[in-house]
Amino acid sequence: MKVVYLKNESSILPVKSGLALALGFFDGLHLAHQNLIDQAIKIAINSKCKSGVFTFNPSPKQFLGKTSIDSMLTPHNMKIELLNKMGVDYLFVLQFDELVANVEHKEFVEKFILPLNVTHLITGFDYRYGYKGEGNAQTLVKDGNDTFELTIVEQIKLNDEKISSSKIREFILNGKVFEAKDLLGRFYTTEGIVIHGFKRGREIGFPTANISTIDNYLIPQNGVYIVKVNIFQDEYYGMCNIGYNPTFSQNNNKTIEVNIINFNKDIYNEKITVNWIKKIRDEKKFNGVLELIAQLNEDKQKVFEYIKNN
Repeated sequence: MKVVYLKNESSILPVKSGLALALGFFDGLHLAHQNLIDQAIKIAINSKCKSGVFTFNPSPKQFLGKTSIDSMLTPHNMKIELLNKMGVDYLFVLQFDELVANVEHKEFVEKFILPLNVTHLITGFDYRYGYKGEGNAQTLVKDGNDTFELTIVEQIKLNDEKISSSKIREFILNGKVFEAKDLLGRFYTTEGIVIHGFKRGREIGFPTANISTIDNYLIPQNGVYIVKVNIFQDEYYGMCNIGYNPTFSQNNNKTIEVNIINFNKDIYNEKITVNWIKKIRDEKKFNGVLELIAQLNEDKQKVFEYIKNN
């Protein structure tokens, strides 16, 4: 996949073979997003042109202060990785700033979309663009001077509820990562770098990798989770604690620590990917180390049971 970064003043080169272009911000790249992008890929194949996704960085809602949320389900680098796996040919990333925010909707299409040699646009029913979001799915063809075809993808529901990034966010913030998987089509994933911690886990027989997250990922609710981690291009199961280690301290330093099962390598400063499978329990304070160890053994048994059944 070729990634093209654009600014308000960029000179845009056309895709000579034509382009079936999906429009959206796509935070989460959930099943509804995947459906829309898959349609763009199929149209491109049938039309013998290239498939593309047109998005923004940073989030327009965040830039304009329309949301207090500053964390993402799929920060920019994760979004690139997922789109590449989907088989998209081109990703166009427009830097969203004050200049772009003030471009009128017709000018937006004429300035950023038409120069790409778009033959077909694919967008969701609720897509908005241009100054104050005054452009919508119904204005796209007119704004493009009838030079491309348009496919509007209708709302997709699961169990009579709209598949949305906000619902996935709600699940994750409440520790319901297993339920979030049904809307994402995959386990929720975060990335980080392994850093040095207090090494208390090693002292009690449960060594952990302390993780400093990369980018502004949304972090699940505090507690203990069954996870699967990717490290050195291999996969391992583990149990992860998010929280403040109340048994040992009362400080305000929230940590993410993974006890990786059947793993004993030096991974400091290495990149690690965490796939959040299922929450086991809330974080709690124990009456001493022995009580903590007993609970950790119970937690580990639940990981083994999950592995056995899956």
